[in-house]
Amino acid sequence: MTAGTQELLRGFAFGLTHVGHVRDENQDTFFVDEAKGVFAVMDGAGGLKDGAVASGLVKESLSTITQPLSAEDLLDQVEGRLIVAKDRIETAAARANGAPMGTTIAALLTYGTNFACLWAGDSRVYRFRNGQLEQLTTDHTEAQELVDQKVITIDEAKSFSRRHVITRAIGSGLDLELEVVSGNLRLGDRFLLCSDGLTGHLDDPVLTSFLLSGALNATALGLINGALDAGGQDNVTVIVVDIDRVLSGNGDAC
Repeated sequence: MTAGTQELLRGFAFGLTHVGHVRDENQDTFFVDEAKGVFAVMDGAGGLKDGAVASGLVKESLSTITQPLSAEDLLDQVEGRLIVAKDRIETAAARANGAPMGTTIAALLTYGTNFACLWAGDSRVYRFRNGQLEQLTTDHTEAQELVDQKVITIDEAKSFSRRHVITRAIGSGLDLELEVVSGNLRLGDRFLLCSDGLTGHLDDPVLTSFLLSGALNATALGLINGALDAGGQDNVTVIVVDIDRVLSGNGDAC
């Protein structure tokens, strides 16, 4: 490393989405902005095209984020954009005769050596570090609430009749309640963001096997194909993010 340079960490990502084998329309979408450190998966819900409208409005709002000045600024910007997106979704729902319209979100924000995960619903963020897979988010679903209350087991939750009913979302007539966790990045971290179309088919050991090696695009494609091969009952979306070093001559984030 030459004098005057500073080692920085940044996320490099590849995302894919697929309609699956059953649905006629893909209501999932994803957003990637490596330069600003914003990565997000949205799983829309609603009749006809309403879910796609909701997830698309969130993506549109995220695209207006400006270059952050700090980790706190980045989090504030994302939260602000999601408030705007919620208002736009509710306006669109009212124009559609009040039909339910909403979307989940699972977002990873990176700045310097810091990260934050922000989510509502059952889309997830995982971290793969030193060969170990860790789910950083907790599903906002009726099934997860019953597991937390020890009413049903994790295995029972997989076949619970209302396992897909979410308790938090952007829109759908729900208050906007975002959960956030944060931590430090390490060189070599790999993150997986996904909709439940992936985790509904592939369990943690299988996810680990895909994340163990391979380039970003090959890993993302392998995960999508794994879900499709296992039935592809839902739309499925993934983003794989690798944390690598970049060099800056003035210490500013690249």
